[in-house]
Amino acid sequence: MTSNNLVEFLASYGPQASSNNLYDEFVVEAAARTGCAALQIDQPLTAELVGMLQSAEPKCVFLTGTAGDGKTYTARKVAQALSGEARVWTNTQKIYSLPQPLPSGRSVRFIKDLSELNEAEKTRIFPDIMAALTGESSDVFVICVNDGHLLKFFRDRDEAALHDRIAEMLRSDERDDPDGQFLLINMSRQSHRHLIDQILDGVVEHAGWGSCDGCPVTADSDNPCPILCNRDILRRKDPASMRARLKDMIRMAAADGRHLSIRQLILLTVNILLGDARQGSTLLTCQKAQRRARENDYGSTNPYANAFGVNLTERERRQYGAFTVLSEFQIGFETNNTFDHGLLWGNDSLPDCPWYGERIFTSVREMYRGDPARHSSDFQRAMVDQRRRLFFALDPQSADVTSNPRRSPWNLSVFKHGSDYVTMVDGLLGLGMPQSIARRLLRGLNRMMTGEMTITDDRLWVTAPSGVYMGSEIPLLVQHAGRPRAGGTSTVTFHLPGKHRTGPSDNGRPPEIHLITQGREDLTVILALRPTLVECLLRIADGALPASFSSECQREVERFQLRVATAVPQAFNGIAPMPKEVQMVDGNLQEHGVAIMAEGDSW
Repeated sequence: MTSNNLVEFLASYGPQASSNNLYDEFVVEAAARTGCAALQIDQPLTAELVGMLQSAEPKCVFLTGTAGDGKTYTARKVAQALSGEARVWTNTQKIYSLPQPLPSGRSVRFIKDLSELNEAEKTRIFPDIMAALTGESSDVFVICVNDGHLLKFFRDRDEAALHDRIAEMLRSDERDDPDGQFLLINMSRQSHRHLIDQILDGVVEHAGWGSCDGCPVTADSDNPCPILCNRDILRRKDPASMRARLKDMIRMAAADGRHLSIRQLILLTVNILLGDARQGSTLLTCQKAQRRARENDYGSTNPYANAFGVNLTERERRQYGAFTVLSEFQIGFETNNTFDHGLLWGNDSLPDCPWYGERIFTSVREMYRGDPARHSSDFQRAMVDQRRRLFFALDPQSADVTSNPRRSPWNLSVFKHGSDYVTMVDGLLGLGMPQSIARRLLRGLNRMMTGEMTITDDRLWVTAPSGVYMGSEIPLLVQHAGRPRAGGTSTVTFHLPGKHRTGPSDNGRPPEIHLITQGREDLTVILALRPTLVECLLRIADGALPASFSSECQREVERFQLRVATAVPQAFNGIAPMPKEVQMVDGNLQEHGVAIMAEGDSW
């Protein structure tokens, strides 16, 4: 059997005892050691920055974001493109100056990580950075730094105006400095849809896979190499693929505030590909893969389990954000009778997998049928694995699912309406908000805010939250808002936050509801539609009770109500509308004036 150095190289990106495997410089060293080309992640930002720096008026660039977002990787690719050299700096080098000047005659200097400079080094470089920002020197800086360190750097040096400008740009997701001095690029706000594809393709389409040709294991169709089986699963790009569901999950996690960096996404991909649950092992090597195939032990190399870190100990899983985030979807622990009955008794309409379906499940199921008490534990674990496989193998938009929603793969997660969330975001990126989803969201919000099981879904009825008014049993109307139309007092619209040059930004932030009264955009009240809140609202719209959900969602809605209650009088120049009670008649909400006694009146 031959051994492919690519497998060893990819393992350097995976979950290992040393944290060095996660840093750009050490991965470059691993590539050199194994003779493999480093992973190439197609990054349009690199070409954009190279073009800007080679222009007549280059600007300084701050590459910000959280740890592992690819700041150093992007800076290195820019330096390589500008210099024409494959290796541009050493691991110990903190600041790199490009040997040749830019076409504009200016010089470019790269700071690989501003936080790695000690205070004396920061103090020495600070005047140079300020001179570059104000155009008083011929230098241009490309600085990699986490958000907090960037703000602290200028705050500690009494640059309050610049600090506040950067803080506001980070909050509003703006890239261009209002004064035209620099670009601020938050690497955490990249498009997750395209980024995941780039990472997966960088791994599974690596040129090094050609070295597997000629290996005897690849010629065995009965017991194929599990690494190549997992690679084939990750290469698929159709809607009923593992790649498609991973993209949906990671986009939703980002919108719920659980952003996964490039570093974590690569680690996740490698673990799906090479994970090995056999005791005493973590990742497959070529030798281990041959043994698993020979022993028909595909249960230990299951990619659908590897996605959740099953090949790691509980303590190891907690070290890596990717597994923590994906585990919150509870894939495999949520189910319904449609799936479990089909798995237990066999159902040809459920998709199979030649390596990880009936092949590893049949024997466990038969043992359970013969002696349920003895084999219950093994059977439950096997059922979790099969539910996870089905989650990644079903198309939520297929005709089978459309005709029978209980077959939706999202029923195998805590996000039963996950497909609706993805459809909503895709709609806002394209043709617009799907009206059927908009109406259900408004119905759910109306039920939460009024306490009535109303069917009203054509406009939003905002009431004062409990505790704001006396007599909390009476829902008092603050404002009702519908779609923008001539003569309308208040409007409610759906948006994706952040705008790029080509339209709405797929930046990982959740969609928003905007409520505007009297056309006062400066008093816009926003409700962020996080996936958890959307799930809550859609379930309530379908008949669930608000008490079934976390109080966090209720608090979000109450804060929205309170902000509207504050903004509406301001929009009417401080003159509050007469109080009105909200009533429900035949399921529809109606307003009813509340009589106010004049001073001196009596009962």
